[in-house]
Amino acid sequence: MRIWREMEQEGMEELVFFHDPSSGLKAIIAIHNTALGPALGGCRCWAYASEEEAIRDAVKLAQGMTYKNAMAGLPYGGGKAVVWDVAGTLKQTVTGERVGRVLADSAKSDALGEVLADSAKSDALGEVLADSAKGDALGEVLADSAKGDALGEVLADSAKGDALGEVLADSAKGDALGEVLADSAKGDALGEVLADSAKGEALRALRFRALGRCLERLNGRFVTGLDLGTTAADMDQIRVETAYVTDTTGSLGAQDDFTADMTAYGVYTGIVTSLRHLGAADLQGIPVAVQGLGKVGYALCRYLHAAGARLIVADVVPERVQRALMQFSGAISADPARIHAADCRVFAPCALGGVLTPATVEELRCSIVAGAANNQLSERQLVVGRMQARGILYAPDYVLSAGGIISTACELQGAGPDLIRQKVAGIAGTLSKVYAEAARSGISTADAADRLAEAILRSGQTQ
Repeated sequence: MRIWREMEQEGMEELVFFHDPSSGLKAIIAIHNTALGPALGGCRCWAYASEEEAIRDAVKLAQGMTYKNAMAGLPYGGGKAVVWDVAGTLKQTVTGERVGRVLADSAKSDALGEVLADSAKSDALGEVLADSAKGDALGEVLADSAKGDALGEVLADSAKGDALGEVLADSAKGDALGEVLADSAKGDALGEVLADSAKGEALRALRFRALGRCLERLNGRFVTGLDLGTTAADMDQIRVETAYVTDTTGSLGAQDDFTADMTAYGVYTGIVTSLRHLGAADLQGIPVAVQGLGKVGYALCRYLHAAGARLIVADVVPERVQRALMQFSGAISADPARIHAADCRVFAPCALGGVLTPATVEELRCSIVAGAANNQLSERQLVVGRMQARGILYAPDYVLSAGGIISTACELQGAGPDLIRQKVAGIAGTLSKVYAEAARSGISTADAADRLAEAILRSGQTQ
């Protein structure tokens, strides 16, 4: 009964729970509104603390997709798929950090760790080691200092992913992999790491195949794609069972982080629009604090840096911060827990949602909040009211971060990258309409965006 009440309060059309006993899949598909067309939204895979948390996330994200798709002028409703990774068991691949701990503290170990940090190269190594002949050799290569150093040099080359297989395929090395490692705890531990990874990947594939069967039973009411915690390989598994999936291998959405780049481009466009709304001609010398340096946050930094902004960056992963400081001249770092309080013109939250709380909003020292994170507002009305009272311009997150879903929707309709970029650039005009409505009606920008989105949904027609 409580779930039904919550669905009614949030205007949800459908909440579907899936369980596949053979693979252990536990998934939720939330369909919020299909007034404009079938629901379109990503598939998230996350280790939620409870069923309630998973349901709440699915519902909030689906609702956000409804408003995002409506404001972007897309002929789709809003929905979201959530795969509950119950105990963090769905390991995607072996990581360099795990193998680095297994191997010795050495230059060879560090080099191998860097290679394995790239998921494609990790997968390639896994395939090499799965071959029993090659699986008898890596230890000897790494144990020999000269060979180990040479291997590190080869792998440091831009073609290192392909070179790895060729190096290990050498017959002399191929006869040996594991002779050295088998004589040590390191060998046993490495075997356990690789075995765990193989099992995790197999289990993951089974669960996403099962999710594909679930989607097929919905008969097109929901179409999914990439989201936090999922990969093109996961979408490929779904595709085996249903056509109601995007971002598979070979698509634009799965190539070179195109979707993330389009999301970042939309946010960048929104930041420029917001600055102009407040009278700034461009980004030259403007301090912008970017919270979160994942694919979208990092791509946003590239756009901002190229436009002359002064970057303040933060992430919970120190390596991402160091990479940004090296690539973006003049950038400085901040504490991830305190970057919202940085002295800046624009605060761009690009990590997880809920960052704008009644406490953090009082600490803001910016004049604009404009970022890619979904569901940024905690205790929405209180936070929105305080930002408005303090004269802080808020760019509604679902307007700003629509670049990714615009990309997906346009590709479904056969559009190429140039046309998609043009469509994403239209976020500037949409945001200007939000600001104009807020000024005309004397309401917050968040309420203005909701009002415009709800008008579109009532009409049943996209812009």
